[in-house]
Amino acid sequence: MQKRVGIFGGSFDPPHKAHLAIMQRAVQQLSLDVLFVVPSFLNPFKKAFYFSPSVRLRWLRELAKECEKCVVLDFEVRQNAPTPTFKTLEYILDSYDFGRNALYFLLLGADNVESLPKWENFAWLEKNVEFVIIARKGYAKHYKQLEFDVPISATQLRKMLECGDRMGLKQWIPHSILESVIKEANCKQE
Repeated sequence: MQKRVGIFGGSFDPPHKAHLAIMQRAVQQLSLDVLFVVPSFLNPFKKAFYFSPSVRLRWLRELAKECEKCVVLDFEVRQNAPTPTFKTLEYILDSYDFGRNALYFLLLGADNVESLPKWENFAWLEKNVEFVIIARKGYAKHYKQLEFDVPISATQLRKMLECGDRMGLKQWIPHSILESVIKEANCKQE
């Protein structure tokens, strides 16, 4: 039987309920056998992270408990440097035996589509994965879509953390990690 493998990478800085909902929807909508959730050490297109990679990794492991078939992969965090996506896929191909005819789906936000051709080894990625765009309503491109209208971003959450908006945070940060997220943010502000 042909295995279906998803890869959902990102900063997850911090992870939030929309990330969890995307994970759950991807497993269901794409009929995945496994979804690797891959926090980056540092996005190759960014200069810094807000929360440390090890903290984001810990939070994602907690969230993954709520998503059947989701596995948090620490490969990029262990690199201690920005890691191109193709290297993560090579690691998965070398480390797991899903069979020669497995299908690989790479989930990414619609905001990343324009930069795709700039990704290292983009042509190789295009041959080895099917890109699945986490699209807001009305997005029309030639890639497969996981329609999902995400009304929150990690950037907005970091602003809520900085101004102490606990009510807003409770709405978007999963209960299982909320206190830890607030505590880490408070430590950053001291």
